[in-house]
Amino acid sequence: MNKLSSFSIVMCITAGSYSSLCMAQSTPSEFAELSLNELFEMDIADDTAKAVAGSPWTFAYNFKFAEFRGYLDGDAKRADSEVLWQGQGTQRSDENFPILPTVIDQQVHVFSMGYRINADWRVHASMPYITQSTDHISIVPDYDHFTIDSDGSGDAVLSVSHRLIATSEDIWWFTAGVSLPTGSIDEKGDTPRDVGNQQLPYTMQLGSGTYDFPVEFSYQSMGKHDFSLSMSAMIRTGKNDRDYRLGNSYSLSGTYRFNATANIKPFLGLAYQYRSAIHGQDDEITLAGAFPYPASITNPRLYGGKKVSAEMGVRWKFSETYALSVSFSKPIYQNLNGPQPKENFQSGITLSRLM
Repeated sequence: MNKLSSFSIVMCITAGSYSSLCMAQSTPSEFAELSLNELFEMDIADDTAKAVAGSPWTFAYNFKFAEFRGYLDGDAKRADSEVLWQGQGTQRSDENFPILPTVIDQQVHVFSMGYRINADWRVHASMPYITQSTDHISIVPDYDHFTIDSDGSGDAVLSVSHRLIATSEDIWWFTAGVSLPTGSIDEKGDTPRDVGNQQLPYTMQLGSGTYDFPVEFSYQSMGKHDFSLSMSAMIRTGKNDRDYRLGNSYSLSGTYRFNATANIKPFLGLAYQYRSAIHGQDDEITLAGAFPYPASITNPRLYGGKKVSAEMGVRWKFSETYALSVSFSKPIYQNLNGPQPKENFQSGITLSRLM
């Protein structure tokens, strides 16, 4: 019998609360996907400038960090003490759990390369490297506080962009691609669920395990006001080898750039994103009984929701062919399928070689 099962049975018998067995949130792949969308837009913005390097190649490195802390159910805050099942003498429900992630840190390094076929067409390839750490508390003996880590390559993306309309002041682009299931969905670690290493929750897996399709429409104005708009989606297909697929995502974003100097451009942005819950389920991370989910991040229905984020940053073109961007964003509204860990902030830095 596994560690959590045996502990929960004892708690149920002691509490006398149940007549049956007492058994009973962005994933790294999705986080890397956001960076790729930003790289699509960066690539388009860079290419619309006057090309001076004479090379059809562009290269970029993007680092991004996000922290998730605290819980939301819809748009209502939930205290950790409400989401953590307190054990003996307290009611177990579908909204509290014996294991609680308290802080989730996600980092992604995205290496990107693009090639301009001609003025209207380009191809693009990106590969992320992901590291993730999650701190937990629990009521399981010997697991009062513990941390689980995972790291490795994520899902590679290949894409093609086509310039639809171009004038002296306005440009429209359409980008479509395929996300390849190169990231692992078999990451394992030591959890209270059983003895030894076991399959980790969705938040610790590095890939989606499915072939997915990113699409994006982008508009850039280069007249008196320098701003861009983009509409993007990530369409998931099928189910992976663990019988689930991540939710589709849809976003709308806008960025306004200011001319501080000829080479320095501060910018402000606003983005809306909707993401659906996970479809299907990895049965290996569940338990038998009335409450199969030992933590919220093991319940596929407690993923997804709506988010509005504000962003600020600065872009510095420090040579004829290279630029550096630094950004910080923070959600100003979140409505999540909860209880679910909420995003606290994101920060990023991008170094790019311009076409």
